[in-house]
Amino acid sequence: MDVHSSCSQVHIRPDTLYGKTLSALKWSGLAQLARQLLQFIVSVILARLLSPTDFGLIGMIVIFTGFARQFQDLGFGAALIQRGDVSDDHLNAAFLLNIFSGVLLTGVFMFISGALSRFYNEPILKMLTMVVGTNFVIVSFTIVQNALLQRKMDFQRIAKIEIVSILVSGITGIVMALLGLGVWSLAGQSVVFTMVSSSLTWRYTPWKVHLSFNMNAATELSHFALNLMGFNIFNYWARNADNFLIAKILGAPSLGIYSRAYTLMMIPITQLTGFVSQVMFPALSSIQNDRERIRRVYLRVTRLIAVVTCPIVMLLFVVAESFVHVIYGEKWGDAVPIFRILCITGILQGVGSTVGWIYTALGRTNLMLKWGIFSGTVYILSFCVGIRWGLLGIATAYVVSGYMILWYPSWEIPGRLINLSFVDMFKNVAGSLFCSLLMSFGIWLFSTMLPHALPEWLRLLIQILSGISIYIALINMFNLKAYQEIKSLRTSTHA
Repeated sequence: MDVHSSCSQVHIRPDTLYGKTLSALKWSGLAQLARQLLQFIVSVILARLLSPTDFGLIGMIVIFTGFARQFQDLGFGAALIQRGDVSDDHLNAAFLLNIFSGVLLTGVFMFISGALSRFYNEPILKMLTMVVGTNFVIVSFTIVQNALLQRKMDFQRIAKIEIVSILVSGITGIVMALLGLGVWSLAGQSVVFTMVSSSLTWRYTPWKVHLSFNMNAATELSHFALNLMGFNIFNYWARNADNFLIAKILGAPSLGIYSRAYTLMMIPITQLTGFVSQVMFPALSSIQNDRERIRRVYLRVTRLIAVVTCPIVMLLFVVAESFVHVIYGEKWGDAVPIFRILCITGILQGVGSTVGWIYTALGRTNLMLKWGIFSGTVYILSFCVGIRWGLLGIATAYVVSGYMILWYPSWEIPGRLINLSFVDMFKNVAGSLFCSLLMSFGIWLFSTMLPHALPEWLRLLIQILSGISIYIALINMFNLKAYQEIKSLRTSTHA
């Protein structure tokens, strides 16, 4: 197989970008619903079978494995997607470096497992860390293959691989929990997901490695990759400083409560922006020399994201108590106020997380790194202050630093790269935000009229259905631009 010519051909031509992107988004959207449903069902079942301490223990490890994951592909996976032309030398260099990185990281976690156990004073963490650490060497064999699938925008195959992996690993975790294995069911779920996903990716990607290493090819990729890796590393610790402080100062039960609240808040954001990012990164990279076109595409996609994520997060804010009790059970009641506060920062986080597309598609990971250092420092300092007031203090610090200090520059700086101001970006999502605020007020008002004797699950169902109805009526009444575009997408789908 001629890898050089094949990879050059799969980079999307500008004249076919819209159709290709629309097709990828439609398929990815449908597949994402299946993935989200499976993940949600598995997480709910495990939350009912396991305790906050179990989730807290695995969360202690995830703090460090998540950090190490930033070194996993050394930024080469994204570099292969962003680069206009990719040769066989580029692919082989990235593959061999990723294998080296995976083996090294697994070895590191084997070595530090005892120290990690002593640091948290939790003996079980030693073996848990060793087991979870094997994920790195397994994943390293398929990073290049994943990049090639994304370059081709073959998201149908990517989605099928993820769905099968979630299903198999979820069943494994649930069976282990039913057998009384506690926290080991979460570790087993993690390793099985990695094994199944890696096996299927290797099987369904035609490219095969050749054991040759070209230093020039590696150097060409590193200019983009190392800045991106630097940003990911610093951004990771900034975003996980809260977990680290909670784990060390407040303990595993508190971390379990906080991590469940945060994960629950992020579900609508990560599930939507995650699959869209997979599509938009290669799509925008293919037109990286046409800034005006990037600007138009970016505004259109972020409008669609806002019209979906803003109302969901605001709805969750209003129904937080019933939602947590019905979904996770009464034992997770302490997560309700944390969840509600975090929903405030999640309102615009779905849109804010998309600015990374601009940096990466234009190859400006150097600027992205500088911003990451500044914003990360702000988050870390705010968490250090907030921990004095426990979990509520940490959650509040997240909201205050995100809106009062970082909101404006986080939109303005990348926006300048495509001639897009903060005001333009805010106007782009203002309609969705306004309708969501009205919807949340309407739900609250309606909820005060519901009989107190209603079962909590029925109250939640009524609140959700009324919220959906109110929001649909509002976006129809105000005829939001995003709503018009959704109708045009539906028309093109049925055409």
